[in-house]
Amino acid sequence: MRSRRRRAFSLIELLVVVAIIAILMGLLLAAIQKARDAANRVKCMNNLKQLGLAMHNYHDAQQTFPSGSPQEIGYLSPQVQLLPYLDQQNVSAQVDTNKGPFDAANLPAGAARPGTFLCPSDPNQGLTTAMGWTNYHANCGTWAYVNGWDGVYGPNYMVNSPSAVTPSGMGIPAVSNVRIEDIGDGTSNTAAFAEVLNGINDPLPPPSRLQDCFDFGAPPAKDLAAARGAFLGKDWKTAQVPWGGSWRYRGYPWSEGTVWRGWYNHLLPPNSTCWRPDDWWLLVSPASSAHYGGVNVLMCDGSVHFVSEHVSADAWIAAGSRNGGETETLP
Repeated sequence: MRSRRRRAFSLIELLVVVAIIAILMGLLLAAIQKARDAANRVKCMNNLKQLGLAMHNYHDAQQTFPSGSPQEIGYLSPQVQLLPYLDQQNVSAQVDTNKGPFDAANLPAGAARPGTFLCPSDPNQGLTTAMGWTNYHANCGTWAYVNGWDGVYGPNYMVNSPSAVTPSGMGIPAVSNVRIEDIGDGTSNTAAFAEVLNGINDPLPPPSRLQDCFDFGAPPAKDLAAARGAFLGKDWKTAQVPWGGSWRYRGYPWSEGTVWRGWYNHLLPPNSTCWRPDDWWLLVSPASSAHYGGVNVLMCDGSVHFVSEHVSADAWIAAGSRNGGETETLP
């Protein structure tokens, strides 16, 4: 009888099969990641829509939007003021509006972590801290150094500090609670909240371009276009994180209403570097996210848009001001 020889796989054939399997696995993982990212982006948009509904319910009840930082109630954030309209009455009941966010009386409320305040795409969801964080920051305008608080949110008190002064030598003027009728550019053209990535909350990791802020030095010229060019031209790799790398708290806590904790501005396009030019009140804090290519933005009419990081600079500036009279709008 003739012996039959079974033909085995050659090494080349085996390598081809392994390569095909690897390619298929790569495609599958990419598809899963893409689906996960899409789901996170939708969840993030829904969170912002909830904030938009809360803003308008607040306006219906109070005839204004909440203040960005009301001095008479301890410079608490807009999110604190919106709690009753976000189904967070239990947290709201713990807030002493005569005290600040770091006062012992308000620490229990500040320790809450409402899911509506967090984007699931943020890489720092699991930060272990005494109080909660927020990815959704309030629009305080184009840049206070040039135009004051010309967004929807800002302090209702004069800001006096060495660098935060107007050409007359006065501090940045207060802004009253903004009403719908105060938004001359139109509620559909004016941003209310946008995403900002949380800080690192740890002095040890190396600097992160989108999660950290960096010292800039003396503020540049009081002109939006010139200042934008100066900030965009600075290399963050050669700069320092403020206070020797120990300040890494963007978004923390959600209960504090200040530009260095929970506001953002429109001087620089989304996903640009955050800069501190000598003064925390002059912080240049752009919107940012872990979504590919842009950020989710809540407009004052309650609509939510995904805005590309390559958006027209003039259109982005226009969306930051409530009454700037600009003609260009977001696509």
